[in-house]
Amino acid sequence: MKNMEKRSVEFTKMSSKGQIVIPQGIREKLRVKEGTPFAVSASENTIVLKKVEIPNLTFRQAAKPFEESAKRTGFTQKDLEKLIAETRASK
Repeated sequence: MKNMEKRSVEFTKMSSKGQIVIPQGIREKLRVKEGTPFAVSASENTIVLKKVEIPNLTFRQAAKPFEESAKRTGFTQKDLEKLIAETRASK
């Protein structure tokens, strides 16, 4: 059975500018600070904030899985250029 994470419940209000303060206890628990990015989703009467973890990768590290996939499938630079040209022409 999965570990059930203990949930924290605190209350807050929205300001006239649409801003919501995340209570200090929750900020500390989740280790969020000014500038932390969040994904926001809504469904009926529920709003969900999810802290976004941005990996600290170089472009080369991030591109590596795509390069490996291109090698496995035989996708070439010429194929990429053709795909880009077709996409631009369709707009």
